[in-house]
Amino acid sequence: MRPVRKTFPANLLLEGAMALVVGGGRVGLRKARALLEAGAQVRLVCPEAVAEFDALPVARVARCFVPGDVEGCRLAFACTDDKRTNRAVLAAARARAVPCCCADGNWAEGDFIVPASLRADGLTIAVSTDGRSCRTAKEVREALAKGFARVSPGGLYVLGVEAAAPLPPLDVLATRLSFLNGLYGWALLRTCNRTELIAWAAPELVACDLLAHALRLPGAQAATGPAALRHLTMVLAGMRARMVGEFHIVGQVRDAFEEARAKGWACGHLLEAYAEALRRAQAVRAAVAPLIPDVEVEDLALEGAKGRVVIAGTGRLGRAAAAKAHARGLPVTLLYHRHPIPGEDCRPLADWREAVRGADRFLAALTVEAPCFEAEALGGVPAFDLGAPRNIRGDRGVRDLDALRGDYLRRTGALEAIRAAADRAYEALT
Repeated sequence: MRPVRKTFPANLLLEGAMALVVGGGRVGLRKARALLEAGAQVRLVCPEAVAEFDALPVARVARCFVPGDVEGCRLAFACTDDKRTNRAVLAAARARAVPCCCADGNWAEGDFIVPASLRADGLTIAVSTDGRSCRTAKEVREALAKGFARVSPGGLYVLGVEAAAPLPPLDVLATRLSFLNGLYGWALLRTCNRTELIAWAAPELVACDLLAHALRLPGAQAATGPAALRHLTMVLAGMRARMVGEFHIVGQVRDAFEEARAKGWACGHLLEAYAEALRRAQAVRAAVAPLIPDVEVEDLALEGAKGRVVIAGTGRLGRAAAAKAHARGLPVTLLYHRHPIPGEDCRPLADWREAVRGADRFLAALTVEAPCFEAEALGGVPAFDLGAPRNIRGDRGVRDLDALRGDYLRRTGALEAIRAAADRAYEALT
């Protein structure tokens, strides 16, 4: 029967301290490597040593042990295959008040034992059976190593595309992601021009690309750690939108995280990262706000118009566009859904195909749940989709809100200035 000793777990601070290892075999090699990893200096005493010691920065004393070898050491390890020598090391260390560990049957007479341990990413896991079974301790350590992703420190990870991408239903995706060890929390952002998984995940999981495989997003771009935080900040600040500086994205990201929180997909670290990105985004927005031109989309849609303008919608935006067209001396045809506007050339919305014939341009300014016009049926008339969601299905000859404002910012040079200011503001935060 192996003796059993009650033990007290502790992590020793050995950086710069001298430790004695007596014995140049495999056991001594393991002890020496562990000591060096902890930052200790190693004095190796043995007549012969295995070849692997040649590559280690140890102070080698090539002879048999003598009691004076313990002098100046913080710890001692007796690792020879001779019990008498190991007992001599233990006795010499005890006489000099140096804690000693025996790696043979004398272990119970020593001062400490070394548990089976696992180190990775700044985390140390130690397993001890108080001397009952070294084999059991090693088996438990190996089992922990195989599932290390479950306890591995995580980090912020973003994977996505700048487009609306088809994905499986959220409950199906949630089930698929639930099988991934090391995925601690996640939220899914889906907008008309952005699809992103924002997650807190173990580096081992990120490295093996299982998250990318689970989402199946062709052409997806990934960012981790500080780069992921910067990306999320710039998304929240509107710097990654087609319409730079737009504010709708903040609510869309908030909704994504609220859904993740309500359904138990988010974790504390992920929510903290989101809060930090939101805080930084507010500073970036404040820095770029004075640089964003105050220009109305209806003005941009009417630039260069010389003939009749057809406007779908008699709401606020439709009325504003009609007023600006009249101010430019342009004839206007308004398409109404329920109520025509007195004094205007108004036609029912259902007659839109007939109304756009011969027009100089077509402005869609309706509030609808789904597109109600076909780009192909506009007959080549330049079209401007000012609706959100979009009013026109198809992209042929159609420019939307984002394209209008984006083009304006580029041609005026404002876009470059805005992005430079955003970069400076972010760097000032880090």
